[in-house]
Amino acid sequence: MNKTKLVAKLMSFSKLSELIDRVSVSLTKLDLENPRQEARLLVGGGLGLTPNQTLQNQKREITVEESTRISRLIKRRVQREPMAHIFGVREFWSLEFEVGPECLIPRPDSECLVEAALEFLPTDESRVDVLDLGTGSGCLLLSTLNERVNATGIGLDISYEAAALARRNAYRFNLHDRSHFVVGNWGAAVKRSFDLIYCNPPYIRTCDIPGLMPEVSVYEPHLALDGGDDGLSRYREIGPELTRLLAPNGKVCVEVGLGQSGPVKRLFGQCGLNLWAERRDLGGIPRCLVFAFRNAMRNGSKKRLGKVVSSR
Repeated sequence: MNKTKLVAKLMSFSKLSELIDRVSVSLTKLDLENPRQEARLLVGGGLGLTPNQTLQNQKREITVEESTRISRLIKRRVQREPMAHIFGVREFWSLEFEVGPECLIPRPDSECLVEAALEFLPTDESRVDVLDLGTGSGCLLLSTLNERVNATGIGLDISYEAAALARRNAYRFNLHDRSHFVVGNWGAAVKRSFDLIYCNPPYIRTCDIPGLMPEVSVYEPHLALDGGDDGLSRYREIGPELTRLLAPNGKVCVEVGLGQSGPVKRLFGQCGLNLWAERRDLGGIPRCLVFAFRNAMRNGSKKRLGKVVSSR
């Protein structure tokens, strides 16, 4: 059955509960992780209902106009467009970020960078300067500013469209007075140092991108995915920049992919940075590496941060 006929069949159901059942069955054929939940979100979203309202209105009759609106959403999902793009938002650190094809969709695993940073950032009125390299939606920087009223920050991205989207998110959360977004290649446009540097660079091997699920390989920007032949090209570019951008007692929180923890430690070690802490994601994979200057390491021991494995 082609996609047009599939959508037409779905729209033959007049009650909300029936439509959710049929959409769920159809999405199951796409091998999605939670097709029923997605079905509820798509149908409810097309009706302008919250998830709770969707559950409470199972017997609601669907009008022709509503059916048409819902069918558009279902057709986009059947084509494997990400749910975040369909609805234009994704929650990260309890904030609802605007997202789109301009940048990567924020992932829950990346929240461990914010968790790690908040462990060592001061909670008093001391000023904190934050730099977010490859800011994308601005999720790392803005989540941190939302938690620390004493913090200000700069988000850098090589994509003008991504920087503009991050700026909209800053206004969305009323954080625009403490954040600035700049178009540039890593830290080349910045001339001062920072107490905290975030970096979530592209780290997928070029050859692996076509094999990713369509939601990623088709709809997310390859510029934000492609880490070169071995996935480490961007870390090699960033490492030397960090020694110029990091304040003497500052920390770098960098995200790494599966199996990249060791190589990134070595690359950054060659630039004069030592591992201060390591945080694992929800799947137990080393995901966030925290680095500091060697001299700063002498002032304190390497620290465990929640699910953190201290290094040698």
